[in-house]
Amino acid sequence: MGSEYPDVLGDLVKAETRYEIHGLHYVTALEPPVVAPGEQTTLRIWLQSCWDVPLTASVSLRLVPSAPTFSIAQRRTDIPLAAAEVGEVRIPIQCASDTVQGDYGLELGLSRELADKGHYIRSKHNEGQLGKTLFTFRTGMNLSASVGLGFVAKTQSELRLSLQVAGSPAAASTPDLTPTFLSHWTVQDLSIQGKARKQIKDQQVYLEPLLSRSALYRTFLEESQDRYRDAGLPLHLGEAVFLAKILCFTVEYLLRIPHGYEALLIPAYVLAYQHDLPTSDPVLLVARADYARMTRLAMSLSFGLLRERFKRDIWSLEEQAAVSHFVSARVERPAPIPAEFLYLPLILGGLMVGRQVTMPGEDVAQSLGLLTKGLEERQAELDENLELSEILGRLFQEAKSGK
Repeated sequence: MGSEYPDVLGDLVKAETRYEIHGLHYVTALEPPVVAPGEQTTLRIWLQSCWDVPLTASVSLRLVPSAPTFSIAQRRTDIPLAAAEVGEVRIPIQCASDTVQGDYGLELGLSRELADKGHYIRSKHNEGQLGKTLFTFRTGMNLSASVGLGFVAKTQSELRLSLQVAGSPAAASTPDLTPTFLSHWTVQDLSIQGKARKQIKDQQVYLEPLLSRSALYRTFLEESQDRYRDAGLPLHLGEAVFLAKILCFTVEYLLRIPHGYEALLIPAYVLAYQHDLPTSDPVLLVARADYARMTRLAMSLSFGLLRERFKRDIWSLEEQAAVSHFVSARVERPAPIPAEFLYLPLILGGLMVGRQVTMPGEDVAQSLGLLTKGLEERQAELDENLELSEILGRLFQEAKSGK
């Protein structure tokens, strides 16, 4: 095998351990895994071709025990994939309102047929380059395709998924059971990523000094105020300050770890090429164009700092990923954000790094005083989460005392 193509699958879904059949990687999920009689679930199958020629993936389904009250459009679904393509097929499954409640199994068989003789362009395992970090979750942040997160693919052509039917029957409906396919990556995207990789490698000596703390801080401060105001959560100045601190810390953290420079800039420059943005100023690309991804990275890192500080996860990893996706999506396409999700984990993260990320002439005590005004206004909402309120109070006092 020659030069290996990027592992895009690892950016779409948690896929450190995945399945493969003859050079076709796949990950599956039933969403939701529990439905009431009369409701619908969806079988999601993420597919990544490891061939440089087109192929057809075939998905066969069977419910066990046999349940005629479940409906799907077809027992077998064929999905054509272009060379090296990565995508997702969604197959709706309808549960009739008279379905007996209980546990059912969904047996899935997967096969593939090549259009022609070809060569492998992705392997069955990859060590990844990012290594061990404080990030608690890494999916959905364009890290896998840019630096690799590491994975192992287990050869398996059949799987059994669990589906539970429970709860009060839903109203009868006539659902659309048509399977759908969404393409996420094709070989045309490879040239854009290669161009981005080449630019940041060739210009590293020039680009990296431009990512100064002062330039990043100022831009993150302004962008955060704009984004959260548009999302219906206007920031007090103290909140904006500590939010800018954790965002700056995230950039600086990446620049300190092996291959973090590529993890930071390759996705930002890919975004620039996709949308014809200027590429001369990396600060504008990172802190403005790529703001939503930086928010997600900062939340993952903040949860990691909290884990390191308290020796446990405040929320489950699934909850951490979900809230980070929620917030990053809403700063990307403005929609209301509860203050709770600003403070946990971003402001908490900002408090933990507040004395590490300072600006010339900054009085951290004064910055904390500015944050107090935001806390006073949010207090009633934040007090609804007792654990958050307790941790916030502790970290605030530690920050004031200089710990």
